[in-house]
Amino acid sequence: MAACSSTGTAHDSTTTSSGNASVRQGGTVTVGIDQAATGCNPNTPQGDTWANQLVLAPVLPSAFVVQSNGQPTVDQAVVEQAELVDTSPETIQYTLNPKAVWSDGTPITAADFIYAWQQQRGVSTAIAGTTPPPTDAASILGYRDIASVKGSNDQRSVTVVFKTPYADWQGLFHDLLPAHVLSDVGWDPSCSTVDPAIDLSAGPYEIGSVQPGEVVLVRNPKWWETPGYLDQIVVRTATDSAQLAHWLADGQAQVVEPTSFPQSFLEAVGALGPVKSQLEFGTTLLDLQFATDSPLLSDPRVRQALAYAIDRTRLVDATVSWADNTTVPAVTHFYTQGESGYPNLPSGVTEPFPVKAERKQTIKLLHAAGWHQGELGVWTDSDGETLSLRMAVDDGDLWARQNADLIVKQLHAVGVPVTVVSAPSAAEAGLLLAQGSVELALLPIQTTAYPTAAIAWNTLSLGTPGDNGSEDWSMLDNSHVTNGLLQAGQQLNPNSAQPLYQQADQTLWTTMSNLPLFTEPTALAWSSKMSGIGPNPYDAGLLSNSESWAYLAKPSGSSGSG
Repeated sequence: MAACSSTGTAHDSTTTSSGNASVRQGGTVTVGIDQAATGCNPNTPQGDTWANQLVLAPVLPSAFVVQSNGQPTVDQAVVEQAELVDTSPETIQYTLNPKAVWSDGTPITAADFIYAWQQQRGVSTAIAGTTPPPTDAASILGYRDIASVKGSNDQRSVTVVFKTPYADWQGLFHDLLPAHVLSDVGWDPSCSTVDPAIDLSAGPYEIGSVQPGEVVLVRNPKWWETPGYLDQIVVRTATDSAQLAHWLADGQAQVVEPTSFPQSFLEAVGALGPVKSQLEFGTTLLDLQFATDSPLLSDPRVRQALAYAIDRTRLVDATVSWADNTTVPAVTHFYTQGESGYPNLPSGVTEPFPVKAERKQTIKLLHAAGWHQGELGVWTDSDGETLSLRMAVDDGDLWARQNADLIVKQLHAVGVPVTVVSAPSAAEAGLLLAQGSVELALLPIQTTAYPTAAIAWNTLSLGTPGDNGSEDWSMLDNSHVTNGLLQAGQQLNPNSAQPLYQQADQTLWTTMSNLPLFTEPTALAWSSKMSGIGPNPYDAGLLSNSESWAYLAKPSGSSGSG
């Protein structure tokens, strides 16, 4: 680094062995990100953001956490054991750690699980005959399938019985909040950022202070497991990746993680000496979505025609290859490149949909759908309607912004003019599509370690897009896709579920409600004076192992601080 910062100085000289390295107890690490926290409950639409999940990862407890390899693991600090004890009906038994308490000293009990289920099951508590209140759960997926949640053994055991089988039960009861607090302030408090009075900790760190652009995490004195090495973790919000690189260079931050980044960020980080960095595939899929209920695009042949006009190889080469030349156009709707479920096509096997443009197919399909191309190259139908489209673009995603102009040019080349409409987020871009304001939407889809998430993206079974966690922005309502995904989500044996997911994936290539483009890369950079830092693309998990973060001990006889 060019300079040392007081925020990066360890406070004492006590050393401890961590793996093969000696590390120092104490100190403060500043983490730079480029988004700010937006709410105090990450299980509500307002709080369900990357920044919220990152900040609250070492604070809020979960029954299971997802490791960097994508495998769910029970969080034994909170749940000593979680097991499937019956399949008819599906019954899960959780045994809570008797030492687990919230940071105000209140024990974690079945009441916290019961409250979480009641608020996220999608069942209105309104009085009969009145209009039910709007759902404010980030997602009801899985919770809606539960018949009951009961406590026993002095409320330290939790029994969950499902009315409909749900395969990905490990993903439930994530980011639990204290029921005794939220029952007073409400499930969705009016807060614009994290709140130490609401987000009580049941992790190694608690929220010490919050101010605009900065959240300070300090050791949780009620933590019953081994305490973290660091005294404090400061999470600061930068304006962009360029500022993050600057902070890393002059010691204002020791760890930086942008949500997206240009080539200049990697060049700036690469020019720094004592800095480590890692570039890898993330869990975000850039997606081009089509309004299936639009009069212009309701015919799947038209959607197929537009997809054939998109040269996904050129998109990858122009906007991603500089970062990772192993990136390829997507071959599935459900997984990102590098995930365990991502299909590896054998040599000689073609992709499920062409990765290069096939304009002859575009012309053939548009003619078949009743469109005619005039002398000026513009397509019109028998009523004189012009095939002119509007495309919403998530302006908050760099990869979407960079690919928007290229897609416009590729569609213009086949006689389809496109007007770009900027949206501040993926959800806003999706809502423009679902509400009929645009016919196309270019936005990122955040995949998870749990394949049942595909139900939210490709079916209307959760409800109107934007509510209950439904993200079927294309308004696809295909019975084969819906039935296949719902059946797959009920298979407790993964081997039984996989063929159903594959069949649904194949159908999606035909219906062409959306065209997956490629997996977005992620970048993480940190000071080489640090130990324990590593990427975890799942659940915004950079801080999920923050109790292992530490400063490396100085070699014997060295002097100075930094």
